[in-house]
Amino acid sequence: MYQVKEFDQQGLHFFRLTDGISYVDICPERGGMVTAFHTNGEDVLFMNEATLFDTSKNVRGGIPVLFPIAGQLTNKSYEWEGVAYSMDNHGLARTRAWKVADQSADSNHSALKITFHSSEDTRESYPFDFEAMLTYTLSDGELTISQTINNLSSESMPVYPGYHPYFKMTDQQLHLKSKAVSYLDYNDHETKPFNGEINMKGLKESVVLLNSGDPQLVFDFNATKKIVISQDPRYRYTVLWVEGNQPFVCVEPWTALTNTLNEKKDDLLMVTPDEPLELSIAIRLSDR
Repeated sequence: MYQVKEFDQQGLHFFRLTDGISYVDICPERGGMVTAFHTNGEDVLFMNEATLFDTSKNVRGGIPVLFPIAGQLTNKSYEWEGVAYSMDNHGLARTRAWKVADQSADSNHSALKITFHSSEDTRESYPFDFEAMLTYTLSDGELTISQTINNLSSESMPVYPGYHPYFKMTDQQLHLKSKAVSYLDYNDHETKPFNGEINMKGLKESVVLLNSGDPQLVFDFNATKKIVISQDPRYRYTVLWVEGNQPFVCVEPWTALTNTLNEKKDDLLMVTPDEPLELSIAIRLSDR
């Protein structure tokens, strides 16, 4: 039977979606992020617990939520309608608390809905009124993340959200099934052909698959299992990143490239006041 459980750990409050075998842990006050995902006998995600429980640090691990932008801005700044603004890397949501809106469980699933609203604080960096909603659902061992972005302003609102999953992997020789035929290597800023394999070992900066909307990404998790990410085709780019010999590989669905608010505004997703933006991804661990 599916359940939603709650627990406290080192001063933080968590929600656990579980069917008694698989589980997903979510910490709304740490940017609304997933902190653990266990399914098919494996811990799917890496987590550096020291960063999770030190609220002065950005969390290294889990699935950080990138909203309203993914990536960095040149000098952490951008201009909109002739006004200059500053915004931290990966936007506003990952460093702020989300509120629980609803939870549910039945014989087929368990789910948690959380929300993040604009405030006087957020408007200093991002001059829009908004409501972002995430619904995390566990069903049949699969984690689905559904996102709804409501524009509460009077003018269209630019966004390019994403996610930053840290998959618990030690092999940095990645084998991925994707429509991508090329990737941008931020280590030398060259665009290179992609043939289904990238060696990330020793790379300081990320690379990004220029896949123009992959409905499904498949890559090896370990010797016996693979990760399958099903996603909305508006996740047009897949960012890959490692950090030295740390036991993780980040495979990140993004809707636009880094610095898009400054460099490639045609790639922005514009949310109108009368039409919410809805996006979803699903992650499962399958046998190879």
